[in-house]
Amino acid sequence: MAGRMQRQVASSGTNARAVGSPSCLILHGLGGGPYEIEPLIDALKADGLRVEAPILPGHEPDGPVMPASNWRGWAEATEAAFDALAAAGGPVVVIGFSTGGTLALRLATRRPVARMVLLAPFLAIRYSGLIPFRPASYLRHLAQVIPDLPRRPPAVRDRAMRRWASDHDGFRTFNLHSTISALELIDEVRSLVSGITTPTLIIQGKLDTVVEPFNARWLYRQLGATTKAYISLPRSDHLIALDRDRHRAITATLEFVRDGTLPAGSDLTG
Repeated sequence: MAGRMQRQVASSGTNARAVGSPSCLILHGLGGGPYEIEPLIDALKADGLRVEAPILPGHEPDGPVMPASNWRGWAEATEAAFDALAAAGGPVVVIGFSTGGTLALRLATRRPVARMVLLAPFLAIRYSGLIPFRPASYLRHLAQVIPDLPRRPPAVRDRAMRRWASDHDGFRTFNLHSTISALELIDEVRSLVSGITTPTLIIQGKLDTVVEPFNARWLYRQLGATTKAYISLPRSDHLIALDRDRHRAITATLEFVRDGTLPAGSDLTG
């Protein structure tokens, strides 16, 4: 377990950056860690950018059971991390994966985010639209009886990267109270989307089995930003920075982070 913690913390280091280059704040997903986007973190560092990828509260891999945590604690940590990067000078780009993407949206309403990259943003649980009541309502009842569920295998179609992600995953359970809090964060953020004008790149795996892919397109349409793009990855599940289309995702992110260039071949641009 100590080895897993060392690998996670190592993923959240920094690199010296060229004068005028943006700094990057990377926000991982619910129940995960920086390892979920490690190939992207490595590419940003190799490009000479300063990168901070903090482990969110309640996600420190101190044991196999994922502890309960809440979105307000995560949001407070992201704001503090942003402020530290901004204090060093220069623009700050925020890259959020899954629930990290939801946190990035909220952060853009509270801080001067220069640009934003949202990787498989969490706006709804996959297939939850087929259920005639809100997921949070039945999860609250379930959490009273079974607060911790066995963790599913990593949502990656690339077999080698699925094994890699499983080796780096610090938890063997998934906490339902934290999941409910993530759903409450979505409710908080949805009403804010139309007022967000931060230039934004959204990248979504078409084969996502964790979040509802359709909502990435909804987000693209509803965002108040005039500079925005949406890319659909046809061969990727949820962990798109590790999956079969990761090179396209990483290349598009690098282009957008450097100077706000909308990637060529985007499915939608505006």
